[in-house]
Amino acid sequence: MNESALLTSPKAEGKDSRSKILAVALKLFTVKGYEGASIEEIRLGAGFKSKASLYTHFKSKDELAQALISGILGQIEYVIIDSKDIAEPLVRFTVIVRGLVKWASGHPTECIFHMMQQQKKLTGEVEGKELSNTELMLLDIVQQLRAQYPVRPIAADALLSMIFVILAQTILDGAAFEDISFDEKVEQIVSICFGVVFSEAVPVPKI
Repeated sequence: MNESALLTSPKAEGKDSRSKILAVALKLFTVKGYEGASIEEIRLGAGFKSKASLYTHFKSKDELAQALISGILGQIEYVIIDSKDIAEPLVRFTVIVRGLVKWASGHPTECIFHMMQQQKKLTGEVEGKELSNTELMLLDIVQQLRAQYPVRPIAADALLSMIFVILAQTILDGAAFEDISFDEKVEQIVSICFGVVFSEAVPVPKI
């Protein structure tokens, strides 16, 4: 997916000013990066006449980014909650990864922006940010897997970051997949994620 495609992605522009600002900011942050996108570009893209009118909704670019991340984490949390009644950790992990693949396919810009923010956290560019409930749930699932399966001896947050990199990369390199069905593509991505997380071959549960 190229820059032009991201900027013209048919995402809902929103029914009010706040959601319109968020939609424009998401596209610009994803294409240009957080540092590369300016408040002025966001203002123009959202159709505001002045920065003052935009600042009535968000006081800074950082507040904008945090609002976007909060919304994205909420979407991911729904995927996790859908698996809450599954006790076996490997089966639950499989259901969550499949759900995340489908979420990423339907929310490409959100997935890419989330991946970019995860990388900033790992490299220390984002400091003093407490873990969200969504991140804590994902980390707990990895710890449950460690107790029963050969999870690689890599920090859980790094493993999760790798999964989101894979999801984002499959969006950017969508043409790399052969002419297969969506369900087959999902299973291929799940298999790749298993290869990253586990140090030994662990079959993907048939669910």
